[in-house]
Amino acid sequence: MELILPPLTKTILPYLALGLANLLDNLMNTFSGGVVYSGLLLRPIPVFITLVSMNLLIDMSWYHFGRYVKLDRLKRLAPRLRINLDLVDDLEHEIQNHAPRFLFVAKLTVGLTVPSLIATGLSRVPIRRWIGMLLLAELIRSGTFVTLAFLYASAIGLASDDMRAIMLIITVFVVIFGIIWWKKRHKKEYQT
Repeated sequence: MELILPPLTKTILPYLALGLANLLDNLMNTFSGGVVYSGLLLRPIPVFITLVSMNLLIDMSWYHFGRYVKLDRLKRLAPRLRINLDLVDDLEHEIQNHAPRFLFVAKLTVGLTVPSLIATGLSRVPIRRWIGMLLLAELIRSGTFVTLAFLYASAIGLASDDMRAIMLIITVFVVIFGIIWWKKRHKKEYQT
């Protein structure tokens, strides 16, 4: 039981808060979940399950949004928007044929997941054809992000106080010199 619920709270409320926050900002909360559980405030298994389940809930909502919008309506608007209908039909055919692989690759990228899920919904691809690949990609993605965030936060926590002070001083100098460089560059642009 110690591996599932933290000794501090013995409640599920922090995981629900993490899951609801994940609905708002997907990637940053995956990282923050790794950081929080590295501080031993939350346990890794429920954090991972919460993040995966909320990400899949978000994905299903985008898919159903695509199913809600009728492709026929969009095709009627296509000539007005100067969209080639042959290209739309070819895209629909390709999504029908390759939806599992397409969604797997899209889930592992940063910006293609939402348009891919909407296009899959528009093309009316049944969920049973692609849900396994989407789940596999989500497990890989969330597992990687949570693990990397955990390792990063753990490494920072193990660093000595002197090392942290040195890294802070270096960061301050880089920021100051960056601001000075940026101001000089913009000053030259205004003079020319």
